[in-house]
Amino acid sequence: MNGDAVRLLVWRDALHFDRFEDLPCALCGKPTPMRSHTDEPVHKVCAEQWNYTHSDAPRHLAGTHDLGTRRFHDDAPTAGKQINVRHLPQRPTADALTLELPITERKSA
Repeated sequence: MNGDAVRLLVWRDALHFDRFEDLPCALCGKPTPMRSHTDEPVHKVCAEQWNYTHSDAPRHLAGTHDLGTRRFHDDAPTAGKQINVRHLPQRPTADALTLELPITERKSA
């Protein structure tokens, strides 16, 4: 990766998005639904630019991973996607879903 490139943040967690209210970005002042890890309203692009211009700011570490600055950092890495998969119960087969309705006689006119 180029040393002059802006490092993009990984904000996949739904907590980074407020679907109910846009608040003024802490850095540019324009409305945003995005939130930092500390619930600070900020555009992701603004946070990435702030990290780039404040490369000497204290870092947020998760084990050996440098996730960015303490103010704006990545979501912590997960062990694997299989851990987060929710398995649904098996659907009954079509044979098990037979529906028996009572037979009624039709009245003739």
